Amino acid sequence: MYRMKSIPVAYFDGKVSTRREVVLTLDEGRVHIRGEGVDQTYPAPSLKIPPGVGSVRRTLRLPDGGVCELEDAELLAELELACGATRGVRLLQRWEKSLPLALGAVLLTVLVVLLFLRYGVPSLAKRAAFALPVASEQALGRESLATLDRILMKPSNLSKERRAQLTALFQRVAGPARDAAAYRLEFRSSPAIGANAFALPSGIVIITDDLVKLSTQDIELAAIMAHELGHVRGRHILRHVLQSSAAGLIVATLTGDLVSITSLAATLPTVLVDASFSRDFEREADDAAIAWMKSAGVSPRVYAEILGRLQAQLDVRRGETGGNSHPERNYLSSHPDTLERVRRVMRAGGA
Repeated sequence: MYRMKSIPVAYFDGKVSTRREVVLTLDEGRVHIRGEGVDQTYPAPSLKIPPGVGSVRRTLRLPDGGVCELEDAELLAELELACGATRGVRLLQRWEKSLPLALGAVLLTVLVVLLFLRYGVPSLAKRAAFALPVASEQALGRESLATLDRILMKPSNLSKERRAQLTALFQRVAGPARDAAAYRLEFRSSPAIGANAFALPSGIVIITDDLVKLSTQDIELAAIMAHELGHVRGRHILRHVLQSSAAGLIVATLTGDLVSITSLAATLPTVLVDASFSRDFEREADDAAIAWMKSAGVSPRVYAEILGRLQAQLDVRRGETGGNSHPERNYLSSHPDTLERVRRVMRAGGA
């Protein structure tokens, strides 16, 4: 049953600052304002009720410029409904006034941001990395190699014959796939990074002299080559850099302006030497190594053995300095969770 409601409100005519006490009545979709020297009637939809701000008194704006100030929550709700406010708007206004609901909104926002960082950013980075033109990726690989040569690495001391043997092995690991023809193996000497191997964009894989010396058989190096090629084919290097560069990721994904990504070449060498790939990236690369060894009739145990030897070498170097970081870096310095990885590789080999 319809019930007319009237309440006293403060009225300003919009021409002078004089405050008048009047009675506001809502009756069948019309608003009546009556008081001393005031007698106005307006269709409810012609009125405007601005959103509330904290505990500030709510206002009702009239078509002729007048304003009414009122506090009655029940009448405000009826006026908002009569003025055409949607249920969603009214719910949002109540939400803003509720501390528990406001805190809930903050927590929800934080959750959405965390989920975006966990799932959204990697997804965008993958999309951008695989969309990178071949020419841009090649330029990024060349610039990164040049920077590493300038600040960290020296020419290899391995003989020409030894390098030729390992290059042939690398080509065998890369296989006959169409993209494999563009991959190449580079040899470098670098006491600063020790026994190490890593991949650059465009399929450049670098192996240090120390890693070659640490291996007991070439098939161990082949396993590491297969691991690094897993990083190459999964675009892990670019994806890792893009995930760390929100600006580059947004530009690359939303605008398609991938030329700007080449500006990352200056920082990429540091990322390659110091960064820890995610567990997902490491598992994908390890799976690539395991798959190649099985296809070549080689036990994955070979890969696990060199991983263990690398970890032992790293432990010794750390022990020499009392647990402090050593100026030389080991292959596993940028490949975390070695023990878990070794166990996983052993399980894949049936051990």
